[in-house]
Amino acid sequence: MGKTLVVVESPAKAKTIKKYLGGGYEVLASKGHVKDLPKKMGIDIEKGFQETYEIVPGKEKVLAELKAAAKEADDILLATDPDREGEAIAWHLAEELTGKPNKAKRVEFHEITKNGVQKGVSTPRSLNKHLYDAQRARRVLDRIVGYDVSALVWSKLAFGLSAGRVQSVALRLIVDREREIEAFVPEEYWNIGAQLAKADKNGGKKHAFATRLSQENGKKVEVKDGATAARIKADLEKAAYRVAKITTSERKRKPYAPYTTSKLQQDAVNRLGFGAKRTMQVAQGLYEGVDLGKDGGSVGLITYMRTDSTRISPEALAGARDYIQSKFGKDAIPKDPNVFKSKKSAQDAHEAIRPTSLDYPPEAVRKHLKDEQFKLYKLIWDRFLASQMKDAIFDQTAIDIEAKASSSTYTLRASGRVLKFAGWLEVYGAGVDNESQAGAEEGEEKAADKEEPAEGEASLPELREGESLELVTPPGVLAEQKFTQPPARYNEGSLVRELEERGIGRPSTYAEIISKVQARDYVEKVDGRSFRPTLLGKMVVDGLLKSELEFMDPTFTSSMEQELDEVEAGNEERTVLLSRFYKKFREQLDRGKKGKRWNPEPVPIGENCDACGPDATDEKLRELPKGELSKRWSKNGWFAGCSNYPKCKNTRDMGADGNGAAPPRETDIDCDKCGKKMAIRSGRYGEFLSCTGYPACKNARPVPLGVPCPKCGGDIIEVRPKKKGGKTFYGCSRYNDETVKCDFKLWQKPINEPCPACGAKFVVMGGTKAKPMIACADKECGYKRSADQPAPSPEPKHGASEGASPAPA
Repeated sequence: MGKTLVVVESPAKAKTIKKYLGGGYEVLASKGHVKDLPKKMGIDIEKGFQETYEIVPGKEKVLAELKAAAKEADDILLATDPDREGEAIAWHLAEELTGKPNKAKRVEFHEITKNGVQKGVSTPRSLNKHLYDAQRARRVLDRIVGYDVSALVWSKLAFGLSAGRVQSVALRLIVDREREIEAFVPEEYWNIGAQLAKADKNGGKKHAFATRLSQENGKKVEVKDGATAARIKADLEKAAYRVAKITTSERKRKPYAPYTTSKLQQDAVNRLGFGAKRTMQVAQGLYEGVDLGKDGGSVGLITYMRTDSTRISPEALAGARDYIQSKFGKDAIPKDPNVFKSKKSAQDAHEAIRPTSLDYPPEAVRKHLKDEQFKLYKLIWDRFLASQMKDAIFDQTAIDIEAKASSSTYTLRASGRVLKFAGWLEVYGAGVDNESQAGAEEGEEKAADKEEPAEGEASLPELREGESLELVTPPGVLAEQKFTQPPARYNEGSLVRELEERGIGRPSTYAEIISKVQARDYVEKVDGRSFRPTLLGKMVVDGLLKSELEFMDPTFTSSMEQELDEVEAGNEERTVLLSRFYKKFREQLDRGKKGKRWNPEPVPIGENCDACGPDATDEKLRELPKGELSKRWSKNGWFAGCSNYPKCKNTRDMGADGNGAAPPRETDIDCDKCGKKMAIRSGRYGEFLSCTGYPACKNARPVPLGVPCPKCGGDIIEVRPKKKGGKTFYGCSRYNDETVKCDFKLWQKPINEPCPACGAKFVVMGGTKAKPMIACADKECGYKRSADQPAPSPEPKHGASEGASPAPA
């Protein structure tokens, strides 16, 4: 009897599933898509948007192995991921392996566990054409917009730029936020408070507490200037204080729902420092299976990680309640399981993200996990358990204090709370930051979404209404000047939240959208975290908006997602949606092509070109009239160009802001072409050495870093990649020398400072953007320190060789 062939997407997933299915099954991986649109358009619009699919380059061998296995198999089960993209992969596999997609068998694994796999295999279904059509429609929309709009951007701005249907909208959100920040006008305000304590005539120890001004003569007061602040401060310093009112209440805080894709990405950004793409890669590995060795072999630790549902299966709920009761006691679980509402737009095709089994606590399997896997798994584990625990309960106290001054009566307020019952905070409370909580589920109080106070923190003293208080000095009355702050720039977490709230994208596309926004030179990360649009990014967005392309409207993009959902549900034909979109899009695009170019017009800078005209050194350029320089823009930045272009191609860098580059700085380095001194100039790609004999001598080379090459004695320089996406490295200036050809290379920037531990001639800059470190380039040495610490005096170890140098990379 032949075997059943099960085709999944990844080899890791195949290995885990094979363990549960046994000898009657052969499990192979397609390694993602096997067919896709060609690099060129690949869509025949006149024939109902018919696509032409090709075998993905490099997948020929994989497909041949799958076809060979399919011929030997009695049955074929297509077990790709349970979403639109997985359905498309399954459809293409069916076309290639059986030629009969309508008769293919499709199975879904929502969790890679024994029960999950056996349940999936026992309930095969037909391929879902509506689901496949929704993926096709999205793919065609993205290809049409990307192909045609990129061509528009090329013609209006610069060759080689690109634009996409959804990522352009995400870019617009980033640009709009930056414009809000630029237009923001700070407003002055003052926080006024006083440190008070019970009046004690016996001189006992005072229990001081902080208060803040809230009212003046019974009306809410907002202090907007220093003069008012000084007046109130003077009044409060002479005022008589008494307790006017004490209010106590019990406050509950409900747990959060288990993770959806967007909430997981937001918390991973804010709590773990993971990007959206990295989060999904790590989650994919946890879903597909981790080898736990003797503790269980290959096991899928979490359910499917692309979901917008907060639903939990009855079995998982029962398991969670049993686990919580055994670990935290019966008082930790509510009478009935907590149920959470999903958003109206949720497809609810999958459960929320949760552990597949509570038999694998994070600490128990930590030795089998990478550090990033453990952190994300623990986040998912804690959130799931917390979602089924009781509310946290606080005793909250608010005290209104009357301050009677000669001219006014003021009210100050003090408040505090004590954690009475931890509930779900016992599992999930630590580390919850404001940004994470800003994305809390609807119905929760945003005011409570701050990091919780620990039990036993500083509390208010016991007070009675009417009791006298006295001012504690220092600090006495404090008046602190403040200014309102502009809205924060988006980071990956907050941008995902914004996309979700606006209905842009779906769980399977958030990470892709974020990745594509960053892949272009349209945004840069400030402090390695927040998105700031570049000038190029602003120009692209402004140009697309001037062209009145409807897809740039976030509302339109959101409605398109809903229409794709209708295609998936079988309520709308793919071709109807595409035809309706394309007709209007084509009209808008044709109008946009007739408009002006989007880049700034050249502006004369009042200088003549020094490379052409009667005094030019080049004979051909001498025949030209004297050119004038104008400030121009290209996708590489601002520069001054000659009016005789293209005959005269002389240019000069104008700096990042277009106001002119820094003047050349002469050095003691001799030009190896003509012998004149070299000068450091600033160009589009940073600083470089240029001969002072320019334009007669056009010799240029990188600026030495002041560190000699340990291999040949040449200068170490920064080498930038020629191709986009390449990595900068540091190598010897003689790498192209015909006689030496030195291949010394480092990935970390060298610093001309001897290692104080081993005596090596230089150290390197390492660590991360958030935590830069200075370390010895010799890994065996192990010396390192924080980049903000000064260099200690070098004390070579006994026996260290004086000329010790790190090994080349």
